[in-house]
Amino acid sequence: MSKTYERWQNKTGRPNEDNRDWRAYNEELVRHGEFLLDYDWITKGWYEELEEMNNGKKGAPFQFPNSLIGLQAVWHQLVDYREVEGITRKVAEKAQIPAFNDFSTINRRVNKLNIEFELPKQGFVSVSTDGTGIKLNNAGEYRYDKYGKKKQKKYIKVTISANPLTKEMLDCDVSIEGDGLSEHEVSKKHMQRQIGNGKEIDKFWGDGGFDVLELFNFLEENNIEAAIKIRDNASEESRGSMRRAREVREYKAKGYSAWSRDKQYGKRWLGTEVQISAVKVKFGERVRAKKTENMLKEAKRKFWAYAKIKAYGLA
Repeated sequence: MSKTYERWQNKTGRPNEDNRDWRAYNEELVRHGEFLLDYDWITKGWYEELEEMNNGKKGAPFQFPNSLIGLQAVWHQLVDYREVEGITRKVAEKAQIPAFNDFSTINRRVNKLNIEFELPKQGFVSVSTDGTGIKLNNAGEYRYDKYGKKKQKKYIKVTISANPLTKEMLDCDVSIEGDGLSEHEVSKKHMQRQIGNGKEIDKFWGDGGFDVLELFNFLEENNIEAAIKIRDNASEESRGSMRRAREVREYKAKGYSAWSRDKQYGKRWLGTEVQISAVKVKFGERVRAKKTENMLKEAKRKFWAYAKIKAYGLA
């Protein structure tokens, strides 16, 4: 057994035995490739979808359904827009789809695509939140070097929430470094969306950056268990949050190792860090877009595309 695998087991709290069904896992990965060329949806409703999209629309009608644009948005994580046009053209030549669109149309439609993460089917949801950085393209880095801070390159800050028990992506927020909400504010926003859609959150995981009074009070109000690493210099006084004071006392009484084991703190890694690593390995950690608005959209689409492919593989 490799040392890397042993460290992973210690971090996740999993037993030494690897009980994964490797045959099923291999099939899941193979199906990730099938997703990229699955046109079953087209035979079910290319024209029906266009009719619905154009119902009541003013101006020029849509000629390509959003389903195609969504698939092209996933392709764009792997190749540029001109190559996406080439793929679509070849698929149309093989009579798999009725027509193809040019790269400028694809670009425009993809950047207008409404990115929504599917809500989990189960009523109870566990949530883990964490952040990472996506690099700007070369043009973007030059612009920030020239007009922004001289010695510090900015990046796109991505904050994701996922279910560490099911490994489902739940939500994603993006902003340029220094702008936007803090990670704990994003986590609260993501949980509010789940609650607003009738989901009950049973537990939240977060690293030391989530050790914030406001977040603990939110968890208390919604009866959500917490697995948030407490800062080493934390005070046991309430100071605006009785819930945090109780968590601090528990953390100090047990010590990190016992607290981490009891709280199953290592499972946080399965929810967010695994997703972040998988997205960067599959789609890279740099965006191609040149406009700041499109950079942010592209960064978010990386995580959306991975969630789509993963869900297809598991179906």
